[in-house]
Amino acid sequence: MVLENQVYRFMLMNGDIQSVMALADPQAIVFPHQQRMLQVLDDLPEGARVLELGLGGGSALRHVNYQRPDLHWTSVEHSAEIINLYWDYFSPQSLAADFEFNSRQQIVLADCTAFLNKLSGTRKFELILCDVYDVVQSEVLERCLNHLAEGGTLVVNWLALKQPQGDNSESFFRQLLAPGTFQHSMDRVPGFGNQIHTIRCLD
Repeated sequence: MVLENQVYRFMLMNGDIQSVMALADPQAIVFPHQQRMLQVLDDLPEGARVLELGLGGGSALRHVNYQRPDLHWTSVEHSAEIINLYWDYFSPQSLAADFEFNSRQQIVLADCTAFLNKLSGTRKFELILCDVYDVVQSEVLERCLNHLAEGGTLVVNWLALKQPQGDNSESFFRQLLAPGTFQHSMDRVPGFGNQIHTIRCLD
């Protein structure tokens, strides 16, 4: 479902707000947790490869269309309904008829685990964003880590209300990460239940 007022357009699924777009500035990142997740974009080299798990309303994809069109960006989303809503109401093409399609960017309809399982072992990404509105599976993150390029970064949105561990994510990531292989940090989003976990593959 899509709703809007004079300021924002909202995507709702099962009564929950999945995405918010500012009508006056569609490229702006509205949610604080996404602002934190996307800070890493400034550090990416020209033409870097990015994998996004969870499209939602396409806030990140819309943002890079304007700010980093050089990035090779793949968004994986398991819901055809969400993808259709993105194209109809939230994509740059739906907002500006003359917006030029960017062939470096693609949206894939697939389950995250199935998609990662089918990836070639040689396909690597400088950045992987895991922003699924669901349980964060260790199996998915392990596969993400396997597909990080040297010096690459995995950023995970840990939404406590969706996780069996709740707000206590430390043991989860401690078991996931091999010592000396990855650098891990965690930031809380003030006023929200999100934790942003940043994992960098050491050279």
